[in-house]
Amino acid sequence: MSRPPARSLDELEAQFRELSDRASVLVNRLEPALLLRRPKPESWSVAECFAHLNISADAYFPIWTRELGQARRENLIGEGPYRLDFWGKMLLWALEPPPKFRFRAAAAFQPAAIGAPETILPAFLARQHGILEALEAARGIAIDKIKIVSPFDARVRYSIWSSFCVNASHERRHLWQAEQAAQALTP
Repeated sequence: MSRPPARSLDELEAQFRELSDRASVLVNRLEPALLLRRPKPESWSVAECFAHLNISADAYFPIWTRELGQARRENLIGEGPYRLDFWGKMLLWALEPPPKFRFRAAAAFQPAAIGAPETILPAFLARQHGILEALEAARGIAIDKIKIVSPFDARVRYSIWSSFCVNASHERRHLWQAEQAAQALTP
C-alpha cells in the first residue's frame, strides 16, 4: 500500500479525494453499531480511527492558516515540484500502512468523544474539505521552504509541504486500520 510521495498539490489533492472516497465506501457498507465496536479490547473501532484523524486534522488547521497567511504577506512565492525535508521523509516512511511501528497517540489525540455513528463520516469529510481548502490556499507559495512546529511534538520542525504529506500518510495508516477493524467484525 505504500506509495511514492506526492510532488505537486494536484497529486496531493487526488490523494485526499481518494481517502475521502475510501472512507465513504467503508462507513457506508457497515451497520452503524459496527462502527463503534472494537475488534479487540486493545484496538480502536472504525469510529475511533476517524475521531483520531479528525482531532489530528484539527491540530493542523490553525497552523496552516497562520503560516500560509504570513507567507502570502511576505510574498514567499513558489511552485512545485515540492521536496520533502528530513522529518517529512522519516514520518512518511514510518506512517505508511501497513504499520512498521506502533505508536501510542498522545492523550490529546486519543479518540475520547466519538458521537453518534451517523456523524462519523460527515465529520471526517468536513475535515477533508478543510484540507483541500488549505491545499488551495497553498498554491503559489514556497510551502517546502516554510518550516512549522509539529502540533504533535514540539521538538519536530518540518515544512508545510511535509505536514500536508504526513497528514495524508497518517490518514492512509488509520484508514487501513479502520478497514482492518471492519474486516475483523464482518463475515
